[in-house]
Amino acid sequence: MLLIVTDGSPSDIDEMDPQYLRMDAKKATEELRTKGIMTYCLTLDPSADHYVQRIFGQNNYTIIDNVQRLPEKLPALFATLTS
Repeated sequence: MLLIVTDGSPSDIDEMDPQYLRMDAKKATEELRTKGIMTYCLTLDPSADHYVQRIFGQNNYTIIDNVQRLPEKLPALFATLTS
């Protein structure tokens, strides 16, 4: 399993098109899945609803809208994912 913790949508210094970056991230998660590696995203971006499900798939992400809640949420999430 690969747990990705992020503060926002994909970005790159040499590509500015947000749609391209999101599709590139989706392709990477699909390639990992074909190799038997599950990906799960924990995002701190309160606006992630409009892109994170397309990248990681339904039920493969959690949105935390307040970074102060990360220490309380991360252990519970990890326990859920590994049980």
